[in-house]
Amino acid sequence: MTEIIPSIIPKNKEQLEDEIDLISSFADFVQIDISDGIFAPVKTWPYNGLNIEYFDDLKNENAGWPKWKNIDFEVHLMVSSPENILRDWIQTGISSAVAHIEATENFQKIIDICRENQVKIWIAIKPSTDISLLAPFAGQVDGIQAMGSDRLGEHGIALENRALKQIEKLREKFPDTPVAVDIGVNLETKDALLEAGAVKLVCGSAILDADNPRKVFEELSA
Repeated sequence: MTEIIPSIIPKNKEQLEDEIDLISSFADFVQIDISDGIFAPVKTWPYNGLNIEYFDDLKNENAGWPKWKNIDFEVHLMVSSPENILRDWIQTGISSAVAHIEATENFQKIIDICRENQVKIWIAIKPSTDISLLAPFAGQVDGIQAMGSDRLGEHGIALENRALKQIEKLREKFPDTPVAVDIGVNLETKDALLEAGAVKLVCGSAILDADNPRKVFEELSA
């Protein structure tokens, strides 16, 4: 069965709570997309200055994620030098992290921090990036997250054909490392993504903007 992971781009605490409440009614895992406005052009919570105190409460263990008893959390860190803030996010209680090969000069440190804290780590790569950069790390990570477009931090972006070709190359070069895809995932692109070699589909707007999010999630999962 294909693993479907709903994703959220949080603008503030209220939206985060509302969308997690929705997703937790049919899924047990969610990816939270975090952007600092440097590596990716959009600033999300908490780097947009909204509800910073809530993030402080999470990392200081004075609060928990919404629905944390029913759902596990993965953060997709679309930030510059993610190794500098990774421990803060681990302190919030995440079970998995995704970080970009293009955003750091020390991905090994990211892997080491996650392993020290029993947190899974996926390495993300844009379709314009040379996959040979992954070679030192592919055997150490839990998976590779291929982005469907270079346009990061937004929902509703179309899947690029070069991303499909990149997924095929990833499966050929790193056959023992699972490949996920994020951006452009929907019912129309699902089959092509699976045929290319993806085993995990991260999906935002196709689920969240649907008239019946549960139905779309179940159809993607089938």
